[in-house]
Amino acid sequence: METPKPTAVPIKLRIAADDATYPLMQRLCEAYTALHENVTFDLVPGNVGMLSQMLYAKQADLAAISRLPDRVTNKPDLWLGDLGIDGVAIIVNAQNPVSSLTMQDVRDIFSGVRSEWGDFDIKERGIIAALVREDGDGTRVAFDKSVMGDIGLSQSAIVLPSVETVINYTLLQPDAIGYIPSSRLSNLPTTLKPIGIEGIMPERETIGNGSYRLVRTLHLASVLEPQGEMRRFAAFALGAEGQKIVAAMNYVPVAR
Repeated sequence: METPKPTAVPIKLRIAADDATYPLMQRLCEAYTALHENVTFDLVPGNVGMLSQMLYAKQADLAAISRLPDRVTNKPDLWLGDLGIDGVAIIVNAQNPVSSLTMQDVRDIFSGVRSEWGDFDIKERGIIAALVREDGDGTRVAFDKSVMGDIGLSQSAIVLPSVETVINYTLLQPDAIGYIPSSRLSNLPTTLKPIGIEGIMPERETIGNGSYRLVRTLHLASVLEPQGEMRRFAAFALGAEGQKIVAAMNYVPVAR
């Protein structure tokens, strides 16, 4: 008679993820549960500032973030593990003939210095609708740091709360221009298109080798170095199997 195998104790891990990392974390969590049926996940969305506060408040055990969080007074620095590399892609409606802009062009558009497509000799289009993400969003932070620097955004910039709203607005408004994580380009409707920066398109090779300049590293973060099952999950995500999923989800894996 066979000795019955002990039933594995159910474990639920609490993970928070921002807009740029949420689809990746969904896939990583699904893959890990397929290997460890007793482990399930409570995956919560939010922006980077909120996620670090969730970690310190012990409302999440681990967070996936698209930028380094600000230091919090009287709190320990977060443990960080490099998860992958993602770009920030500039998108327009496919009816717009523009194919590439310089970094200065993009800065001029989003600061309001140039407000009409006619300023770029694009006579088919009218007044530019510049779309930005909400304050605290990781993609906006990366865009502001790489493109805007110390230059403020135009007061006429349209603030939107998600990748989906940026995509939908650009679908409906042929004069719009916005930005999204480059990992989302594989599912971009054919009526939209990414444009190049200085003639370089946001592709895996150009993001990985740094020739495309709008890039950021994605991180796993926790208050202390993960232990127990969370440590095993982090090792899975950062290791060879997890990095295959990172690549399959159109992010650039981290070389180790």
